Amino acid sequence: MPRIVFAILLILMALIQNTVLPMGRILGITPDLVLVTLLLWSATREPGEGLAWAFGIGIFLDLLTLAPLGSTALSLLPVALIGWLSRGRFFQSGLLFPLLMTLAATVAHSLALIILTWLLVILRLNPAGSGTIDPLAALQLATLGALLNAIVAPLLYLVVQLVNHWIGRNDSYVRA
Repeated sequence: MPRIVFAILLILMALIQNTVLPMGRILGITPDLVLVTLLLWSATREPGEGLAWAFGIGIFLDLLTLAPLGSTALSLLPVALIGWLSRGRFFQSGLLFPLLMTLAATVAHSLALIILTWLLVILRLNPAGSGTIDPLAALQLATLGALLNAIVAPLLYLVVQLVNHWIGRNDSYVRA
């Protein structure tokens, strides 16, 4: 039952990210609230839980944004893995490590999306048609997005930690 609170938090972040934040775009980018929330959650949970949340919220985002079904879900899996690999050290080592992990997770997510989009175009499964992606431009936008995500990470950390302490966790997966 308490995990429903985190599910509601993720859905709320997805809705804010796709309905409210696009009205205030700066340079065509907005912070990826779902990515940062998932990264922070995965840093304190066992790997299976982070991957399950990544896939579930990815499918929801695909339905919400009309992206090819499964593309966002698959591209969020590296984010959960990066979060899990950084477990136990996330906000204990000052502010530099979490910001670097946020940058790495955002770039990994963008690279996964570029590769998936490229594969969909090659296999002619892209519902948008024959559109192609300029990888250099996509990586430049990913870098700006990573910086923006790093700015919102400390703010979202407080929210995720409140939910995390309320739900509790299995400490056998957390390194000291």
